[in-house]
Amino acid sequence: FVANVAKEHILKFHLPTIKALKDRGWTVDVACSGEEDVPFCDNHFKTCWKRSPFTLKTISGIKELEGIIEKGGYDVIYCHTPVGGLVARIASKKARKQGAKVVYFAHGLHFYKGAPLVNWLCYYPIEKYLAKKTDDMILINQEDLELVNKRFKVKNTYLSNGIGVELERLNVENPEKIKSEYRKELNIPQDATVLIYCAELLKNKNQTYLMRVLKKVLEKEGNTYLLLAGIDHTDGEFEEYAKKLGVYDNIRFLGWRDDIANLYVTADICTPTSIREGFGINLVEAMYLKIPVVATDNRGHKTIIKNGENGFLVSLEGEEEFASRVISLSKDKKLKESLVEKAYSEVYKYTSEAVLKELIKILEG
Repeated sequence: FVANVAKEHILKFHLPTIKALKDRGWTVDVACSGEEDVPFCDNHFKTCWKRSPFTLKTISGIKELEGIIEKGGYDVIYCHTPVGGLVARIASKKARKQGAKVVYFAHGLHFYKGAPLVNWLCYYPIEKYLAKKTDDMILINQEDLELVNKRFKVKNTYLSNGIGVELERLNVENPEKIKSEYRKELNIPQDATVLIYCAELLKNKNQTYLMRVLKKVLEKEGNTYLLLAGIDHTDGEFEEYAKKLGVYDNIRFLGWRDDIANLYVTADICTPTSIREGFGINLVEAMYLKIPVVATDNRGHKTIIKNGENGFLVSLEGEEEFASRVISLSKDKKLKESLVEKAYSEVYKYTSEAVLKELIKILEG
């Protein structure tokens, strides 16, 4: 099981898969970077590669993983993320000739309709080359699936409803009490409208867009706050932007949190604004907790959200419209209820249990 990092990928998305395979009698080893320990697996190899594939550590990582694979005698090499997928598929060359199956789960290709040219120049040739070294490729949105089937040579392709969400971990006892306590702790008025976006602070996650939306909402309504839960990869740049924009006092920069469910019930509207998204687990989490969604229109979000039916989608140029949707949901209780009930009725197809059944068929096939 190969991925980029432990904390922000393996621990966040893949523990249910690892545990399910162990329960079925598999030996499961994990290779990824980061100092965090990964539970359930038999062996955890803490590797040297970095977040970007364009470093010398990638070459070192390939050699490192070749040795691990040669000693491991694996039947399946299951890889994730651009770096994990690159390192694993090159390092698996010898094992694949000896009968090992290489499965790559693409969490959203970096090249897509409307992507910057540099993404196509950098990532497309790499993935096209690596596709020849892949037996099974799993995609999580229709656009990626169609592109791969049209342009790449992969033995088998599959479409998955995400990577699976453990809904049980989102259950909250006495949500109204939690909401009151958290708002008091965060110094947010009990009657405020609270937006939430759970994601790393990155350019692609586009939190600056949401800050501008917040400014527009505050100009019209006031008493609105934003929770940003995720590791800051900008070294404080986004916080400085919020100060310059004049919205810093209405934003709570929370960093990495392990109480996501409590944060969701503290909020009123889920507002993901990423530029590129392969899927969007944070949308599914909000849908389960009956928090309405207003999100930017990208291939991952529109895999989940049907505009006007179970949430709202807004273009990356539509900050004014985004603000208008937020204001509407804060005022119109019937609109909010119709969206969340429709969303909740669809959420179970994205559960870990449902997705794992399909993933295990692929891995054991």
